[in-house]
Amino acid sequence: MSSLIARLGRRVVLESGDAPPLEATGVRRVAAAAPVSAPVVAPDVDGRLRTVLEVAERLTQTFDRAEILQTIATVVNDGLGADGTTIRVLQDGQLVVAAWAGLTDEDAGALPEFGQGDGAYGLVFESGMPFVAEDVLENSELSVVLARYRPAQAFRSLLLVPLIHEGDVIGAMSAVAGRPRAWSEADVEFVRALATHASIALHNATLFERTRAWAGQLAVLQTTSARMSRQNSVESVGRAIVEEVQRIIDYHNCRVYQLEEPDDLVPIAFAGRVGAYEKVEMDLLRTKLGKGFTGWAAQRGKPLLINDANADPRGSTIPGTDDVDESMLVVPMQYDERVVGVITVSKLGLRQFDEDDLRLLMILADQAATALESARLVTRSQELATELRRILDMGAALAKSLDPLTVADLIARHMATALGVDDCAISYWDKDLERVLTWGYYPTSRPRQIQPSYDLADFPATRDALRDQVTVVIDVIDPHADPAEVALLRVQGFSSLAMLPLVAKGQSIGLVELMSVESRTFSATQLDFARTMATEAAMALENARLYEDARKLADRDQLTGFYNHRFLHERLGEEIVRSQRSRSPLSVLMIDLDDFKLVNDTFGHLFGDRVLAWVAEIIRSTLRASDVPARYGGDEFAVILPDTDGGSARSAAQRILLAFGERPYQGEGRGPVPIGGSIGISSFPRDGRTAQALIAAADGALYRVKNAGGHDATAATRESRPRTRRRPGSQPGTGVPASA
Repeated sequence: MSSLIARLGRRVVLESGDAPPLEATGVRRVAAAAPVSAPVVAPDVDGRLRTVLEVAERLTQTFDRAEILQTIATVVNDGLGADGTTIRVLQDGQLVVAAWAGLTDEDAGALPEFGQGDGAYGLVFESGMPFVAEDVLENSELSVVLARYRPAQAFRSLLLVPLIHEGDVIGAMSAVAGRPRAWSEADVEFVRALATHASIALHNATLFERTRAWAGQLAVLQTTSARMSRQNSVESVGRAIVEEVQRIIDYHNCRVYQLEEPDDLVPIAFAGRVGAYEKVEMDLLRTKLGKGFTGWAAQRGKPLLINDANADPRGSTIPGTDDVDESMLVVPMQYDERVVGVITVSKLGLRQFDEDDLRLLMILADQAATALESARLVTRSQELATELRRILDMGAALAKSLDPLTVADLIARHMATALGVDDCAISYWDKDLERVLTWGYYPTSRPRQIQPSYDLADFPATRDALRDQVTVVIDVIDPHADPAEVALLRVQGFSSLAMLPLVAKGQSIGLVELMSVESRTFSATQLDFARTMATEAAMALENARLYEDARKLADRDQLTGFYNHRFLHERLGEEIVRSQRSRSPLSVLMIDLDDFKLVNDTFGHLFGDRVLAWVAEIIRSTLRASDVPARYGGDEFAVILPDTDGGSARSAAQRILLAFGERPYQGEGRGPVPIGGSIGISSFPRDGRTAQALIAAADGALYRVKNAGGHDATAATRESRPRTRRRPGSQPGTGVPASA
């Protein structure tokens, strides 16, 4: 025993009468005021030494904490001849009863709770030294503590020894007697020796438990890795992460973020289990690089172990939640040395996570990063396939039409559907007038009144998109957005707008406008796809415009700008079909200038050409936008009047004749030249059901006016007979080509 005492730095005097005060050895003693009634018996030192050695050997054979503690408690109680012995272990600031001897299970379960700062325990934890009380009733502080025990649990003397490992007090062992007792130094050293072995055994047991837990957790991580690798979507990977983290780390809240370039951290999964953690709007969890704990970890690529979230200046409170005592783990997911996302774990209370939790989460995060990136690649491949199908579908649809307005409507529909926006407008850029003309729109049944055109001078952001060929995104809540664009969006009921130029052969020809009622953030990938579609659409729209221009040249008379003879017959046939379907009226005017041959013969054909162009303007000025004027040939004109019956057609003819009479042609260096005309009128279906029949009926009425002296208009009658048709492009009655 003497070697053991020497090793512990204590001198034991076997004879109690010669024992020095325990205070001299660092032990705090509260002595009894009266002599101890029972005699002090010298301990069996050799027997205690054998006991300590036997216990030490037994403790090397087990890693069971309960067995270790129970062995120590029993040996101490028996070795001291105490009435009761308990071992308390420090857990979260409280001393939890972990083993006992000399007490019934019922009495042990009813023992009062103590904190590491309470009474004698506080002294032991503060000093790291044993505490001895020969009679607790002689100390007011101890008597207060004693009052917390049941009467049947009352004791008179106390020996309290700390359990110490690597300088830290991890618990305490107490032995009590029901009567006053003078605890010898040998008693103290016996208990301290066993406490030392107990502390070492407990530490080893803790290491063993951690190792076994790590083995189990690593096995879970292997299963987790296999599960995550099977997921083929970002969302399913996110769900797997929050569920698998729960298997290795106890949390109250877990959220998984994906980094979307350039700086958006978008939540893809969330799990909450307590109070306000249970339900949180995903949009509220969105954050940016550098913002809050999640943004900090993502920006720097470093993990965080946060013991008190409120005390850390790097954090920020999620909108709609309260500031509470909270611990956090924040670990970036890194793939190929770049951050692709973040796992953020929270738990109510302070210091709820440790370094082991952080290491486990870092291992899982590495596996999750690979799974997430693989899922992103799979998703992107699927998106690319979908985008390609959409582009091909749009190309096939656009190839079916060469009408610019129809093509523009098709572009608007395909782009709105592909990008998931509410409305889409396709505009053409009139560079000469610096105006943008709305050619196409989706949906076609929109309730909003869309401007047919607007000046670029009023919308600088639109001008920038066209001139600089850049993509411009406008949000009504952005204080830096173009005020004119924001005002227009608010009027039309939109919150977001993306403008992309339509570029054909390196030149901006128009604009795509993608509009959303709700605030919308377009990712870089989405904008790239939109630009690809816009490029495809621009070529189709430009081809349609060029075809339309070429068709206009083929369909129109170059001198007057009116449609030509061929187009007149095609268009009249279309209008007849429309009238049949809608049961609406339709009329035709045939107009022939009176004495125009005299003008040509007197002033020459060049002068006559100018007169014909002037006549076309006179006729156009009297017509509606829906009326279709044409030059039939020479000095003869025709007008298709949709939705017009015979009476209204006569009124239209009289307006033309009145305009002729009021506005003679004023040539350069010449006096006014009066121009007159004769007009024949026919109506569908009374005068004919085909284009040829209606033109023939109107021509017959025109013949009657000519025979009557001209300068008048009349409707076709049953008696009207078609006259022999002149070849289009010849002068009346001469067969000589007219000026053109």
